[in-house]
Amino acid sequence: MDRFSFEHALGTIEVSIEHLGACVVVCVSGGDEPHIGSVVLAEARTSLTGEGTSATSSVLNRLGHKDEFVARTVAETLAAALNTTVCCICGIHKDNATPEDIQACATLGHEIASILLERLAPNSSQQ
Repeated sequence: MDRFSFEHALGTIEVSIEHLGACVVVCVSGGDEPHIGSVVLAEARTSLTGEGTSATSSVLNRLGHKDEFVARTVAETLAAALNTTVCCICGIHKDNATPEDIQACATLGHEIASILLERLAPNSSQQ
């Protein structure tokens, strides 16, 4: 299992990644109260254009939770890039979040996916 954390507008974000055979499980948590807010399961598939690989996902959200926006991006990006099935569990909470805090979430999924793809690269020393 690989784990790392970094500072973000929402607080400390913790990420772990586990391989289950060819599949990948990612857990993203942080802020004031880490929790399970959304679970996204993404499966790699041929792109609808017929060129390249994309991903289709299914989402389970807890009532009132918006963690899907981060989890879906992470799961679908990794599934397509790695051509495998990816489950992303996400729960990030910040008390009294401002509009700026919420806007900072817009790119968080892409940031996490980029870091994970770097760490998973065949020549990465992070494995």
